Amino acid sequence: MINDETTRCYCCMELKPARFRICPHCGYAEDAPYDPEYAPPGTELNERYTLGIKLGHNSEGANYIGYNSAIKCKVLIREYMPVGLCKRVKGRATITILKNNTVKYKALMAEFTELNRNLAQMRSLPHIIPTLDIITANNTTYVIYEYIEGIKLTEYLKDYAGYLSWEEVAKLFPTFFTTLSLMHNQHVIHRAISPETIYITPEKELELCGFSIYDVRTMHLELPSELFDGYAAPEQYTPGAKQGTFTDVYGICAVLYRLLTGTRPVDAPSRIQLDNLSPPCKLEPKIPQNVSDAIMSGMDLDSQKRTQSITELVTQLFEHTENAKNSKEETKIVSPVPQKKNANSSKPKKEKSKNKAKTKPKDPPKEKTKEKEKQMDYTIPGQESVTEKFRSSLLIAVMTVCILLVLTIIIISVTGSSGTVSMNHSSETDIAESTENHIITESSPESVTETEAQGDSQMPALVGMSYELKKEQLEIDGWLHLEPIYAFSDTIDAGIIMEQEIEAGQPFHSGAVVKVVVSKGPSSIPLPDYAGKSLMQYEEELAAIGLTSEYYITEAVVNYGFETGYVVELNKAAGDMFDLSGDEKLKIFYASNPETTPATEPPTVTPVQTEPQEIPDMTDDSGIPLESAPFVAPTNAPEETDFPEHTEEAPATAPNSFGVPEPYETDEL
Repeated sequence: MINDETTRCYCCMELKPARFRICPHCGYAEDAPYDPEYAPPGTELNERYTLGIKLGHNSEGANYIGYNSAIKCKVLIREYMPVGLCKRVKGRATITILKNNTVKYKALMAEFTELNRNLAQMRSLPHIIPTLDIITANNTTYVIYEYIEGIKLTEYLKDYAGYLSWEEVAKLFPTFFTTLSLMHNQHVIHRAISPETIYITPEKELELCGFSIYDVRTMHLELPSELFDGYAAPEQYTPGAKQGTFTDVYGICAVLYRLLTGTRPVDAPSRIQLDNLSPPCKLEPKIPQNVSDAIMSGMDLDSQKRTQSITELVTQLFEHTENAKNSKEETKIVSPVPQKKNANSSKPKKEKSKNKAKTKPKDPPKEKTKEKEKQMDYTIPGQESVTEKFRSSLLIAVMTVCILLVLTIIIISVTGSSGTVSMNHSSETDIAESTENHIITESSPESVTETEAQGDSQMPALVGMSYELKKEQLEIDGWLHLEPIYAFSDTIDAGIIMEQEIEAGQPFHSGAVVKVVVSKGPSSIPLPDYAGKSLMQYEEELAAIGLTSEYYITEAVVNYGFETGYVVELNKAAGDMFDLSGDEKLKIFYASNPETTPATEPPTVTPVQTEPQEIPDMTDDSGIPLESAPFVAPTNAPEETDFPEHTEEAPATAPNSFGVPEPYETDEL
């Protein structure tokens, strides 16, 4: 009997017979090896999502193919797993944070979560991979994205000889530019726009992915950076350098350079040493001059001289210049007369009823012409046509939000009233009152006056995030300045923001100074052991637990029992609790011995005081005292004799060739 049970392939997420070890759809084997550092295939999340194989990773985390059992579709799952801050035991899903990395791990995870929450609010925008869900499990955070079928832009170019014409690019990118502009209005900077992070779907639509936190997109920070050479802006190679919308302008212009010329731009560090980047029109003469100039302006190494916004870039790309090679008919099509065409198009409809015989043969060609004009509108570089489409997209997006907002206010006011309420009861006064209580957002045109009075930006969520990281990110472009107020906390790690003066979501004026309460860690901490540690090592250990130099003093002592620079003792015992909130200072004594050891002096001998004794009268037989008697050698002393010059008798031993005496051989025992 054949087993009809099925299982899901962890590579393509398609169903296959359970008896098959190899998937008939994609050829993936069930027992195929996987990277033990990452989640094993088949890991379940919240009894809803199933992780498949790993698709890729960077220093921030990994991407997996997944399956949503609730709505029965494939998804893309991103797992936060920063390199060097955590580890995973093979076969287990739970992540373990490495010692002394808890603060960094949690701070970067909070930034990771905030970034994806902002993306979730923009899920309705086209060209950005939609964020569906954010969940916490296995001591980390997972973000669920919609699964997009498509290929990277680099793969797409292989079917077009490695490059595209300006007409083809002008078809693909106008609405993509609109999405980038709206994304920047929400203070989201991508920092990695490149042919590797832009996908193109079978419907010829662009999708932007590869969003990561600031540390991953900037060199020499806590996490290893992932920068795409030729597309990363110069400021991304220098920590602390100002970044902003102009950083993404550099990236998208570099992408256009690659698409139009078929050549990857020279990377920014090399250009800083020697800027030999050729204008696109020199590599491909068919590129319009104004397009070439716009790309070069967007790739200026000086961020202040560079094109600052996507809107400004679009104006430069599609502006009409005298050097543009357009025919007169094309110029007419590009000219801003769509309203006149619409007005004229209504006349034949009226004439139809009067003289159908005359209008019937003429109407179809006009309709076809209009369709061709609409299709050609994106293909011809002209300022009014494409720019107006860009502006109209913005206007449509804003008006849609306005309509939804008004409808929401009306529904709230109607459902919040008691009894049966008619549409007439929802007066303008009720709507106005509801609007005043509504949180003002940038996309609410009804509240422009109130927004200007209270602020022009929305306060981000700061609580639970690292103060140092957020300060660096927010103050780079002067958008928001943080003023810290430090306080002790037994439950929140040091350096984490506990409170913020303006609540998240509330309006404020750009450039404002906002007070935040930052944790100093617990008020009392145990003193670490100092045995065998130098003063520098011990100070680093104290700083890691929040005991900075303001809480202790150091004192040098001479102690030859310790090497110079090593801690000798404290004024408290190791392991004792030290109160950081008091005025007590910890004293650290360390050895500071002279370079040369002083010479030791011979001990002084104190003469023993004895009583004088009587010296007996010593005389010889003749009665003369011995002191004055002449010296007479003892009778038993040997007589002085001269050494003989030579003796024939050999010594008892004689030296050998090594200078060591050896006994002579003798017959005598």
